[in-house]
Amino acid sequence: MIPINLIRQYHFCPRIVYFSLLTNIKPIYPRHVALGVEYHKLQEKLSKNRKFKKLDIKFNEVVLDKYIENEKLNICGIVDIALISPDEIVPVEFKDILSKKPTYSHILQLYGYGLLLSLKYDKKFHQAYISYSNNMKLHKITITTDMKDDFDKTIKNIQNIIDNDVLPHSSAGSSKCSQCEYINYCDDRF
Repeated sequence: MIPINLIRQYHFCPRIVYFSLLTNIKPIYPRHVALGVEYHKLQEKLSKNRKFKKLDIKFNEVVLDKYIENEKLNICGIVDIALISPDEIVPVEFKDILSKKPTYSHILQLYGYGLLLSLKYDKKFHQAYISYSNNMKLHKITITTDMKDDFDKTIKNIQNIIDNDVLPHSSAGSSKCSQCEYINYCDDRF
């Protein structure tokens, strides 16, 4: 199964997908990854008492840190939060990074979680939220057909990497490579 978090990684650099899924290389994660894990644990703990009144969604159930998979689509992932109402499901993703607005790769990742939730709970999915640690503002994402198309294309590209077992081309530059847990294995980067 393709982990949904690889959507974001693919758009950062497709080689991360290759190294993650097709090699036995153990990544050397930068410190910010460990801090991100701690941040997610804190948000999960805090979310147990949150009411999400700002969102103006009448939900009757909150799902926290839930693993979901869909064999037909061959995707899986861990959803940070999902607000479930009688007629819709709304995923919420927390990111421990500094950002003023959502990146498209984060939006596509969130779309993937929403798709998994929609299929599992048989509910409509037309909106989602992303919150960044620097301001905790909830950014509303309205789902579009372009997102669906781009998500499907990304999954197809990831599947091609898996099927062909060939290190893909990367246009990543030094700013991306310096953050990468696989930098020591990309001999052609610098």
